[in-house]
Amino acid sequence: MSDGLESLLDGQLAYYRARAPEYDEVYGERAFRSLTDLVDELPVGGDVLELACGTGQWTVRLAGRADHLTAVDGAPEMLDIARRRVEAAGLTATFEQRDLFSWRPQARYDTVFFAFWLSHVPPQRFAAFWAAVAGAVRPGGRVVFVDTDAAERLTERAAPGDRATVLRRLKDGSEHEVVKLFHDAAVLAADLAKLGWTAQVDPADGGFIRGVARLTDRSARD
Repeated sequence: MSDGLESLLDGQLAYYRARAPEYDEVYGERAFRSLTDLVDELPVGGDVLELACGTGQWTVRLAGRADHLTAVDGAPEMLDIARRRVEAAGLTATFEQRDLFSWRPQARYDTVFFAFWLSHVPPQRFAAFWAAVAGAVRPGGRVVFVDTDAAERLTERAAPGDRATVLRRLKDGSEHEVVKLFHDAAVLAADLAKLGWTAQVDPADGGFIRGVARLTDRSARD
């Protein structure tokens, strides 16, 4: 990883650590308000691993569907909020702090889930991330994800240069550069096919995409 990319990813994590107290406000917006209901329509079950769990908006829904849920995030501030949210709902989960760009799975799961994370994985790390995820999926398991669609590009401020990044401002006035890819559903499915996944990626109401991916050749990766 180049020094420039490493610095960018460090800054991205710092942004989300600082944003934790105000992150949930986005779920009060109309488009996001009932978005986590998608969990009921997706093939989530068994032992579940959630990557980039954030403040637990999805975690609490996943915990109600999973035999056991492990939730991972790089920001301790996010994990603290997520843990309290799950406990308040009378549910249980295991929480782990990990840098998802160096993370390697220590177990395998029936479902690996992530919401609004894939768009923050830079192109240089896309293949490596999916290789790590492949190691976390049991035979017959699946990866399930939700993200914004390509139209979100119109709502973001692109950072100068050609870095696949945008500028985000926090309430304290600080400005941060974060990775932001605007995935087209069909292109994303094709990119995953090149990495050995069979993926169905579809539009979801409100300007989002949802995907389910399975390894095409499981035996080659066991």
